[in-house]
Amino acid sequence: MARQKVHENAAARVAAYRQRHALVTLSVDIPQELSEAFEGYLKFKNLTKAAVISKLLRDQLLRKR
Repeated sequence: MARQKVHENAAARVAAYRQRHALVTLSVDIPQELSEAFEGYLKFKNLTKAAVISKLLRDQLLRKR
């Protein structure tokens, strides 16, 4: 017996998740070599992109001075 679908499709499910958690999408263009180094860092530290970017924004740009 399959579980009844709550959302119509995957896009609706992701949109509901973003709304529940008050998340927004951030898209940036960076050089390819920087992206490759960043991916290597993520694999080494076993972190997500969202976690790293959020921490950098909080600790480096938005800190109280």
